[in-house]
Amino acid sequence: MSDDQRRQELGRFLRTRRLRLSPEDAGLQHAGFTRRRTKGLRREEVAALAGISLPWYTSLEQGRDINVSDQVLGSLARVLRLNRDERNHLYFLANPNRTPRQTKAEEPTVSHSLQYLLDQMLHCPAYITDMRMNVLAWNRLASSVFGSFGPADSRERNMIWRMFMLPSYRTMFIGWEDLARSLLGHFRVMYDQHIEDPWYPEFIAEMTECSPEFAAMWESYEVRCTNQHPRVLSHPQAGRLNLLTHLFPMQDGSGQFLNVYTPDLQDGSADRLAKLAEEPNARQPLSV
Repeated sequence: MSDDQRRQELGRFLRTRRLRLSPEDAGLQHAGFTRRRTKGLRREEVAALAGISLPWYTSLEQGRDINVSDQVLGSLARVLRLNRDERNHLYFLANPNRTPRQTKAEEPTVSHSLQYLLDQMLHCPAYITDMRMNVLAWNRLASSVFGSFGPADSRERNMIWRMFMLPSYRTMFIGWEDLARSLLGHFRVMYDQHIEDPWYPEFIAEMTECSPEFAAMWESYEVRCTNQHPRVLSHPQAGRLNLLTHLFPMQDGSGQFLNVYTPDLQDGSADRLAKLAEEPNARQPLSV
C-alpha cells in the first residue's frame, strides 16, 4: 500500500467511525434539536471533542499528507469509541512504523466484596474511584444518576474529564463551576501525591488543550484535600436531587475511594431518588 493509498484509507476509516456514532453517544445531548441531513457526528463535533482544529481534522479525513501525534490519535480513538483492533488499525494507517502504546491486560481492580457492597446500596448512588479519579466500579443507581461510565479504557471513566467535557454535566449540575473547582482541587492533591506517575502530565496536557475552563482553573492551583462538595442536580428523569457526598478511602493501600451519595431527607430528594431506582434502566446489570 502506497502512502497516498494509506492516507485515503485513513480518511475512509475515520469517516465510517464518525458516521456510526450518534450525537447522544458522544454526550452531545442537545445536538438532536438541529436539523441533520446525514446520520452520525459532524466533522466539527469530532474535532471539538478531540481538541483539534476543524481544518486539521478535515485534512486528515481528506487524505492530506500531515503528521499525527500519538496524543491526537489517542484522542480520536477515545472520541470515536474505537475498540482495541480498531485502535491498532488507526495507528497503522496513520504511520505503519508506529504502534499504539500497549496497556496492561484488563484485570479485576475492585474486589468482589466491594462490588457486593456497592450492589447492596439500592437507594444511594455509589462508585469506586482510583488515585486518578477513574471510576472502577459502580452500582446501578450511580449509572442512572450520573450516566453511563463507558468502556474500561475510555476517558469517560474519569470524573475530571466527565465534569469538563460532557455537555450534559454542565446543564445537569446546578452550580457546575463550584463543583468543577472542588473536584479539580481534590485532583490537584492526588496529582501532587503521585507526581512521579507519567499518566498525570499526559492527562493534564490533554485537558488543558481541550478545555479552556480546565486550563484556567488548573492555573489557579486550587487545593482541596477531600472531595465532599454536595451535588445538586437537575436530573432529566428524577428532577431536582440534592445529594450529600461521602468519601471513604480504602485502607488496603490501593489508593481507591468509595464515593457514596445520600439524598437530602427534608426536600423530597429521597423519594425522587427511590423512584429513579425503580426505573427499568436502574435494574439492568452493568458490565464493569
